[in-house]
Amino acid sequence: MSAKPTSNAGLSEKDFSRWKLLADFRERLELAGKETQSPPGREDPRRLLSHEDYLCLLLFGLFNPVVESMRGLCAASHLRRVQEDVCSHPVSLGSFSEAQAVVDPELLRKVFEQLGAGDACEPWGERRLEPYRKVLMAVDSTLWRALPRMAWAIWRYQHGRESALRMHIKFNILEQKPVQVHVTPARRCERSVLREHLEKGEFYVGDRNYGEDYGLFAEMKQQGCSFVMRLRGDAAVRVLEEFPLSPEDRQAGVISDARVELGTRNRDRSVPLRLVRILGEEEQLLLVTDKDREELSAGLIALIYRYRWQVELFFKWIKCILGCRHWLAQSPRGVALQVYCALIAALLLQRYTRRRPGKRAMEMIRFYLLGYAGVDELCCRLGIEKNQA
Repeated sequence: MSAKPTSNAGLSEKDFSRWKLLADFRERLELAGKETQSPPGREDPRRLLSHEDYLCLLLFGLFNPVVESMRGLCAASHLRRVQEDVCSHPVSLGSFSEAQAVVDPELLRKVFEQLGAGDACEPWGERRLEPYRKVLMAVDSTLWRALPRMAWAIWRYQHGRESALRMHIKFNILEQKPVQVHVTPARRCERSVLREHLEKGEFYVGDRNYGEDYGLFAEMKQQGCSFVMRLRGDAAVRVLEEFPLSPEDRQAGVISDARVELGTRNRDRSVPLRLVRILGEEEQLLLVTDKDREELSAGLIALIYRYRWQVELFFKWIKCILGCRHWLAQSPRGVALQVYCALIAALLLQRYTRRRPGKRAMEMIRFYLLGYAGVDELCCRLGIEKNQA
């Protein structure tokens, strides 16, 4: 059975006064800045826009429903309350545009990793998977359309030139949070990015794109990684040994469990692996893993792959509910800064509410920013106990 959420008794109305999320973000930036070497030009005395103000403006733009462009964000910086809560000075278009070349994404990476190291959400998932809570990662990527003038992100020529970005992510399934992200042009292969960032002890769950390269399985085993990957339906499989199924396996939709080799030619043949077939809604799913039956039953392998869908829900949330759709920067560096801000926003919201806010909760946050909702109404919608002290 899945773990049940607990209350938010550790949070109070005071935590949201004057939009505490932005203040929290600024404090974390200052701490990370002390550990990061300043790039050339950032400490120029003629520069009025600090990196904290620039990044807080980016984060503010994600929460504000009115701002849809860099010009709109710069115009908002002239408002008194925005200067009090977000940035200390009005910001010009030139200063905002230039800042993306001065601020180092490494600064945000440190903030992102520091936030990701804590507990962001309530316990979730099957309790029998608790030993894998820190290591079970869905690996996937999502596309974002880019502006045609972002030549570094040219993807393909179909009905004209198309540009797009790809965000590669490691998503901790049982803790419901992203733990690592890389932004590349859309044409970059998902498997090559995963190869570069394999970490010993991690347990990866991936879709058919990762299962097309049988050599990747051997590389993951050599690096000390575990995996559950889906194969294409036409995969070449040679069965070495069939295993009996338990009633629990059959109830989970498992139709076979076997030790197999993949590939037809000797030079392409995989190391011996375990193949679990499950009955999907429209077709059979072929799941390959390095895990023995003594460690994980076929039913749990099927459940782990079904949990992979959580990363797809996260992509939908960050695009549709958080609303990260408009590019406020066009360079690779500026895009990385904006993507990191979006992920940091997700982790900050989870830290305060112990869950990812739904559409109604995000609407209440934006009503608060527009001045139509009070702090008590915001806390009520987010499920935070009001401090009566």
